[in-house]
Amino acid sequence: MKWALTQEIPPCKDKWVSVLGFDTVVKLVVHDFARISVASLERNKEWMEIQRMFPENVFRVAIQMRVIPPYLKRISSYLMPASWAVSRNLHSAQRLITPIVEERRRMETVNDPDYKPPNDFLQWLMDEAWNERDGQPAELVHRLLVLALASVHTTSMTATQVLYDIIAHPEYLEPLREEILQALKEDGGWQKTTLTKMRKLDSFMKESQRLNGPSLIGFKRAAMEDITLSDGTVLPKGVHMVVPVVPISLESVTPDPGVFQGFRFYYERQKPGQSNLHQFAMTDKNNMHFGHGKYSCPGRFFAAHAIKILIAHLILNYDFKFPEGKSRPGNLLAHEYCFPDPTAHILVKERDSPWSI
Repeated sequence: MKWALTQEIPPCKDKWVSVLGFDTVVKLVVHDFARISVASLERNKEWMEIQRMFPENVFRVAIQMRVIPPYLKRISSYLMPASWAVSRNLHSAQRLITPIVEERRRMETVNDPDYKPPNDFLQWLMDEAWNERDGQPAELVHRLLVLALASVHTTSMTATQVLYDIIAHPEYLEPLREEILQALKEDGGWQKTTLTKMRKLDSFMKESQRLNGPSLIGFKRAAMEDITLSDGTVLPKGVHMVVPVVPISLESVTPDPGVFQGFRFYYERQKPGQSNLHQFAMTDKNNMHFGHGKYSCPGRFFAAHAIKILIAHLILNYDFKFPEGKSRPGNLLAHEYCFPDPTAHILVKERDSPWSI
């Protein structure tokens, strides 16, 4: 992550430098995902650009398709520049990944006792392929990019909102830094347990998400048969249903729901019997940003860890503020999706005493 920071944040040792907030966070998240997706490509700029642009291009296609009549969708998909970009992303990814898959397969057949398969997403997909088709490079590439689609921008959106809220509420900055440093000192650096000790940061992330969820609605379902609710309401077969996740987060079930309280959930966890509850990656009937129940987002734990690591590195190594006369950027809506303003700038300066652990 430290290398990624030097690549995406301009030199700012003794001066404030303006950067695009959302764009910078996206690129940092891509660095992280590139490393765990295909280890040998962790610093490959083309691979990182594919992972950054593929989700954006797919989203553009999906939004454009919504306004096109069903009978024109197939032909329209061949006429959209964003659709062409998706195809280019796939072809470029296959060109990069296919030789790596073939080399790993070859190493598996030579029975070299010193060979240790890389511990990355690509290897997991290769190992868990159910049949020959699932193990083909083209299929593996599709799955890797679907993982990027599900991970990169959703994680980046939440991380950007957290960073904006830290800048907007500077009174939380030092307590967060102190907690992070204490956890790192206790564990002698980054360990899995280190992240679980960052309870204030976890609470801050959850509160930021509560007020700035990535989607206004969630829990999208279609009735496969007629469903009768407890009050007698009948949902006919084929009807589509959604849950208003953001309005639920802002209802009276939460004390002072319109007020940002960064440590709201940290204090909830101090109560008897509540220590392991109210965590960022947890879901319940009043918090469905990650869904709820059997089909909750399986990547929410990865997202929680990735955001904690990113935010910790940022606030331990840099100071941030909004440009003169500017306040926290508002959000942009695209249909039901809620994005941090991609045009908003923030100012960044390297700290005099950056993190040295």
